[in-house]
Amino acid sequence: MNSYFYYDAGLEYPKTSPYPPHERYPEYPYDDLLMAARAKEENKVYEAVRSIFVSLQLDGQNIGKATWNPLGKYIQPGQTVLLKPNLVNHHNPAEADSEKGMDCLVTHPSVVRCLFDYVYISLKGNGKIIVADAPIQGCDFELLLQNTGYRELISYLRGKATDTLAVQVADLREVTYTKKAGKIIQKERETLEFGSKTVDLQRESFFATTARAHGFRVTSYAGRDTCVHHGRNHNEYKISDAVLDADVVVNIVKPKTHRIAGYTGALKNMIGINARKEYLPHHQKGAKGKGGDEYANGHNVLKWLNSTGNDVKNYAVKKNYQTIARMANEFSRRIGRKLDKYEPGRKKFGMWHGNDTIWRTILDVNYIVRFASKDGETRKNKQRKILHFGDMVVCGECEGPLEPSYKKVGGILFSESAVVFDLFVVKLMGFEWKRFPVLVHAVKHQGQSTFCMRSNEGRYDKEIARIRGEDTFHFIPTKGWLEYLSDVGVKS
Repeated sequence: MNSYFYYDAGLEYPKTSPYPPHERYPEYPYDDLLMAARAKEENKVYEAVRSIFVSLQLDGQNIGKATWNPLGKYIQPGQTVLLKPNLVNHHNPAEADSEKGMDCLVTHPSVVRCLFDYVYISLKGNGKIIVADAPIQGCDFELLLQNTGYRELISYLRGKATDTLAVQVADLREVTYTKKAGKIIQKERETLEFGSKTVDLQRESFFATTARAHGFRVTSYAGRDTCVHHGRNHNEYKISDAVLDADVVVNIVKPKTHRIAGYTGALKNMIGINARKEYLPHHQKGAKGKGGDEYANGHNVLKWLNSTGNDVKNYAVKKNYQTIARMANEFSRRIGRKLDKYEPGRKKFGMWHGNDTIWRTILDVNYIVRFASKDGETRKNKQRKILHFGDMVVCGECEGPLEPSYKKVGGILFSESAVVFDLFVVKLMGFEWKRFPVLVHAVKHQGQSTFCMRSNEGRYDKEIARIRGEDTFHFIPTKGWLEYLSDVGVKS
């Protein structure tokens, strides 16, 4: 099982899109390196990714030759390959510096560029490359591209298409909303780059043992639109054809802390393959221990009113009942402000360590990526190869995933295993993996207890459990996880 962490404390992102390498490597497939000369900068990210392939001796007999094809082990000509970055949103209110804010929020486009090039090499001019993700409902996709360098990169990548090699870039969302003049307008997108299919895991779902399907909620979506898709015998997800059609998925993660799941890693990043996020239960309405996991006990009547006001608002937005939406939103906010006085730091909307729902959704989606066929039916055999890369040059801490704070690390992570990837990520963050339900259950299903990492840095070139606490980066968790994750040191 190949896993590698390239570490350089001085690693920085290149500034000039479309982020070419700063030298002509023997395997470089294009004739456009004048671009790099104009940029007059080193692309250390490109060099770092390439170094991982060299260190792992991928296609080792051809290293240093024009025929070197490090991803040829995974990707064959004629296949469809999905590059799936973490795109999230078009702005980050946690950082005043917009560049720093986006660097810790989304996968940097320079990482996508490098991986695109090596996928291109593997396909040998025949196949399809898709770059796609589903940001949050309120993301302005065009503004996201403009704010990050993705716009210029996408133009460049599309220029690599030929009659036999297709290149597509897509926003996978089927539903978006915008805020205008005090109104929240939710609408179906009229033009879609890809369709989608409903994948029903039935009793294979991690929700098959739960009873309160009527309580499932996703913030900003009408409750019934989530509940109708989940029960003991049916558990449906709306999966983009960009994923189902893929023979290989390259999962390009931006690790950060996460209000609901605790952290974002390879497992959580797969949530973005869903075309409709109302199919994704994030929490169950109500108090912990009383059938829900939305919040801790205490002031339960006020908390129920706060949550119900939000339910009404979400339903009214869907129906475009703007007056009702505005009144319900204000009601919910007033109750929330009162609760904040009674219970500072309260847990709300499932954004805490007591959430028993989101891990099930995450593992369901990862099961789909592995076992759902092109026609949306689950099979016994794995349907596609999956590779995981982590953009850890800069990560996010505190109130991720939507408002993370800038956290410099200086690394690029690769693994063939989402579980190994995530165990290493939480270790570097300084957390104990057994505190995260998604990892506890993922490790259990992996059927393995020892996981190792290779690295150019001796501190990390070992069994993950043996990495010392002083060699981690001491991330600050989100408020809902802070006390729970801070009462213990890093353990194995």
